[in-house]
Amino acid sequence: MVVRGARAQWERVGHNDTVNDAQMTSDNIELVPLQEDDSTRRIPIVSWRIVTAVLAALAMVVILFWIPVPFVVNSPGPTFNVLGSDNGVPILQIEGTDPTTGEPIQQDEPQSTSYKAPAKPGQGQLRMVTVSESGNPKSRLNFAQLIAAYFDPHSKIVDYESVYPEGMTREQVSDAQVAMMRNSQTTSQVAALEYLGWEVPATVTIEGAVEGTNAEGIVQQGDILRAITTPDGVRHEITNAATPFALMRSVPAGSTMTLTIEREGATQDVSFASVAASATESGSKLGVYLSVDPALPVDITVNIDGVGGPSAGMMFSLSIIDRLTPGDMTGGNVIAGTGTMSYDGHVGGIGGIQQKLWGAHRDGAQWFLAPSENCNEVVGHVPDGLRVVSVSTLDEAVNAVRSIADGTGDALPTCQ
Repeated sequence: MVVRGARAQWERVGHNDTVNDAQMTSDNIELVPLQEDDSTRRIPIVSWRIVTAVLAALAMVVILFWIPVPFVVNSPGPTFNVLGSDNGVPILQIEGTDPTTGEPIQQDEPQSTSYKAPAKPGQGQLRMVTVSESGNPKSRLNFAQLIAAYFDPHSKIVDYESVYPEGMTREQVSDAQVAMMRNSQTTSQVAALEYLGWEVPATVTIEGAVEGTNAEGIVQQGDILRAITTPDGVRHEITNAATPFALMRSVPAGSTMTLTIEREGATQDVSFASVAASATESGSKLGVYLSVDPALPVDITVNIDGVGGPSAGMMFSLSIIDRLTPGDMTGGNVIAGTGTMSYDGHVGGIGGIQQKLWGAHRDGAQWFLAPSENCNEVVGHVPDGLRVVSVSTLDEAVNAVRSIADGTGDALPTCQ
């Protein structure tokens, strides 16, 4: 007998269907094949190729969307018109008395439109720019996002540890960014008010020496800086925040500086050599950490949340000057920009300049003020229709805005 499929199946059947097993004998038993039907037919074995394909697909999903990669992606973030408002609250609030007249300060009214809204026809704006970040410790970047960023010409991929050093939490990095934002608001306020000719007294305190500098072992935390004597023998009293920073921009590295400090109520002089500044800065550094407590003559509040870092300093300064100067300083132009602001009005370089250019272009900016220190990153990455002006000081930034308003912006220096 030929058995189809698997092995043959048999049953014992007697000549008399009513007999039981006890009555069966070898003479009345025969073996007959059990007929196959759908209930007994074997299920075909699933192809191993299909199993392998499914497992490979699952593994790919895990790799693409589950396993984190050690990178962070920076992309164009939102931009904000610092002259605008948020639900009726001005982004920039200025209150107080004009110290030169004793009268309430005279200022332009803030724009009633949302700080996120594009400019209305003929409306000038001063827009601060930001960078959006993907890949923080609580929401790590996956491989699929990394691939998308790689093919996005407006995004930049950076090493994870360059943003989140080992041992630092997202909260610690965020707190540091918030602290830098607050400090930038203070420096921008002091620089803007002194640009307008107002006096802003300040107490400058030494918070310690930078490791590896000549100030180590000489200065102490809490020393109040009262004066600096430069190598030419000229004594410079420290009565405001700008003086120590401005002095060091013209002093070469290795110069012997004499600091007059107040320590525990007594005044004394200490001397040590200055150290080299960074490659993008002129002059040298004292090699000490300074904290500044300015006595602002008016109250200035920046009402913006969720943004950190120091790069909006220049735009804050320009907005304060615009608000405290009669008329629209922009001349109806939409001007974006970025750059740190020091107490003495120096515009410093920032990160993410290329992403900020694209964010400004997306939100309707016609002009962009860029720190001179960032020009090498700007060249070749300017969106069509956006004109870039290179600035290194607050004076240059103000003059640039006024030239743009006058229609002579094309003559301004650019990044080349």
